[in-house]
Amino acid sequence: MELLGTEDNFWGPTGPVATEMVDKEKSLYRVHFPMAGSYCWSNTGLTFVVRRAVTIKIEFCVWDQFLGNTIPPQSWMVAGPLFDIKAEQGAVAAVYLPHFVALQEGHVDISLFHVAHFKEEGMLLEKPSRVEPHYAVLEDPSFSPMGILLRMIPTALCFIPITSTTLLYHQLHPKEITSFHLYLIPSDCSIQKAIDDEEKKFQFVRIHKPPPVTPLYLGSRYTVSASRKLEIIPKELELCYRSPREPQLFSEFYIGHLGSGIKLQIKNKKGGTVVWKALLKPGDLRPAATPIPPVTKDTLGSLHFVDRHREQLVARVTSVDPVLDKLHGQVLSEEQYEKVRAEPTKPGQMRKLFSFSRSWDWACKDQLYRALKEIHPHLIVELWEKWGGDLGSL
Repeated sequence: MELLGTEDNFWGPTGPVATEMVDKEKSLYRVHFPMAGSYCWSNTGLTFVVRRAVTIKIEFCVWDQFLGNTIPPQSWMVAGPLFDIKAEQGAVAAVYLPHFVALQEGHVDISLFHVAHFKEEGMLLEKPSRVEPHYAVLEDPSFSPMGILLRMIPTALCFIPITSTTLLYHQLHPKEITSFHLYLIPSDCSIQKAIDDEEKKFQFVRIHKPPPVTPLYLGSRYTVSASRKLEIIPKELELCYRSPREPQLFSEFYIGHLGSGIKLQIKNKKGGTVVWKALLKPGDLRPAATPIPPVTKDTLGSLHFVDRHREQLVARVTSVDPVLDKLHGQVLSEEQYEKVRAEPTKPGQMRKLFSFSRSWDWACKDQLYRALKEIHPHLIVELWEKWGGDLGSL
């Protein structure tokens, strides 16, 4: 079990709620909501309204695993990610399933929206309780692999406006040459996750730039260009839906020296309208982060990482307040939080924090580790490397 970083948190009535990775291969996650309220997973758009405290499991699935065996896929347009959700019956009052259809254009009949459930007997269709921009809402839901489909004829696909996003990645090479990959995809978190995972395998780092602001259309073609003469291969991208387990389309280009920056833009091939532009600056480039292993009982034996390296952490953690902020309300009470902050020195604050951690279970110490990893990544990497060098003596 691995606690994820704060960017993967749900946000609820009292702040962030940590998400656990149960099985990386299956993209299976678990989260415990401590009280009634609305909880949004901003990384995915998935939102739950729960009536009481509940633990929910969420697995990312792929549509072609189900649709190809059920109905002719030409009858439907995939309109968002597919999730397999498991929760105690009756605990969830509503689920907000994300979709990428651009309703603000006013050209889409919301009666086309269906929630598809995949069960042993096949695909069952349910009308959503309501359809909103970015979400279809299902009240008092029953759970199975589920997501949003639009019923339509294939020739109508090109008339459905969608929200899209651009993903830009870079990899630093020797002699200051940088390679870039640029994607144009529907705003589907499962596709983005698949691309992120693939790019990380090759040490590519994402550069965050705003997405296109106007709706685009599936099947349309777009050209990629730059303010400086670059060899961009291919220069043309088609906006299409591809399963997360299929290779995704991207343009690749190389830059020797960025100088003061380069402007990138994507134009509609048919009309020449600019649909996206961004300024690529030298400050956007950074090396791939050194991977830091998750903490598990198998890797550390009987001692947790934070206990094994207590002395070094007390002496070398200099930014204590951000660590405390991430633990406040999760594993630290208000009183404990204030007692740690009241200590006059950073080592004193860390010692006080460790005095409270004696009573914590493994999961609570995992949260401390994750906070330290985010605030002091270089220190955590160094401690892992030093400990790894002494593995034989431990």
